[in-house]
Amino acid sequence: MPTNTTLRATVFTTLFSGGFRPFFLFAGGYGTLAVGAWAGWLGGAWNLPQVYPASQLHAHEMMYGFALAAIAGFLLTAVPQWTGGKALRGPGLAVLAGTWLGGRLAMLGAGAVGPVAAMALDMIFPLALCAVIGAMLLRAGNRRNYGFIAILAVAALANLCWHLEMSGLAPDGFENIAESAQQLMLNLLLLIVAIMGGRVIPMFTANWLRRQGQSLAMRHPVWLQRLCLGGLIAVTLAEFLAPHFDQLDPRLAGALALATGIALLARLWGWKGYRTLAHPLVWIMHLAYFWLGLALLAKAGHYLDAGIPMAAARHAAAMGAVGSMIMAIMPRVSLGHTGRDLILPRPMLAAYGLYVAAPLLRVASPFLDGAWYQTSLMLSGLCWTLAFAIFIYTFAPMLTAPRVDAR
Repeated sequence: MPTNTTLRATVFTTLFSGGFRPFFLFAGGYGTLAVGAWAGWLGGAWNLPQVYPASQLHAHEMMYGFALAAIAGFLLTAVPQWTGGKALRGPGLAVLAGTWLGGRLAMLGAGAVGPVAAMALDMIFPLALCAVIGAMLLRAGNRRNYGFIAILAVAALANLCWHLEMSGLAPDGFENIAESAQQLMLNLLLLIVAIMGGRVIPMFTANWLRRQGQSLAMRHPVWLQRLCLGGLIAVTLAEFLAPHFDQLDPRLAGALALATGIALLARLWGWKGYRTLAHPLVWIMHLAYFWLGLALLAKAGHYLDAGIPMAAARHAAAMGAVGSMIMAIMPRVSLGHTGRDLILPRPMLAAYGLYVAAPLLRVASPFLDGAWYQTSLMLSGLCWTLAFAIFIYTFAPMLTAPRVDAR
């Protein structure tokens, strides 16, 4: 009979045998709890910590708590495959996971430790993740993916800027940097969705169709890829700089967003996603990329005075593009790297149905009034919370158990 000590050692060894295991659990669990807590606050059921404005805390934790955990799980799993290098596992992975947990506890307990201490603790994880991923890529000379080092470094810088304003330490002239920093982080997440989606969506689509005895000639020319990524970078810069430089007309960001959104949707059309409706693990990736293009068009509609509220554009980006891609990648990576077939478990079909509804309801809410607005918000939060709760229910046993082909 195994002892309790042996069982604990086995669970520790399994949980920290790959980056996707702890960080996908973190992302799924925190996504469930954080949105549930936000919805409860909106409904007046309880209060949130008062150190930070509630909307600022919500946005920060969804990006640096939820989304960055999912990205960490993906990169810590993918980069060793890209480079042929050694993956982070064991005590080193446990320490990195601990920095994520420490940051979340610091943010939620900022009233006790103070905003400066919370800033110091919350900065450790993004900096450590950048260092770990950067070391892997630089050691292997994997130039194709150096961009991820830059994205993670800028994400850490954006986090620092946000904290400086929230703690009252922002230098003169940068007192209103927090809003720009959060917009910058959201655009960085969109850039990751664009990069990842451009690599995996056409490949996974073609592979699945090939297994069905069908062929698909993918149309994704290099010039269109460069236009999409270059446009996203240009929009990111324009949105970050415009509030701080009077010479920059916000309509420039609108024009750039319009062109980029059209390019993204044109690129997506070339991947023929309508032929993958029988395979949820593929069509949800197409849905995420569709939301990406739609988010850019919504931004254009806001900056070009077409009557699109910024809240709609931001949630098309955050819940639609980023959230859908996370809901697509976490199940696929979890199945493949635990030795299972790439067949979505039955409960996740309900989760995907709920998740399709969540961003639709949230993006629609700014266009509604009164009770309809509140109802749309609450239903969106409920759909999101239930979708990620189903993910945890379905995948937690897989993520904490050895590979099925290693038993």
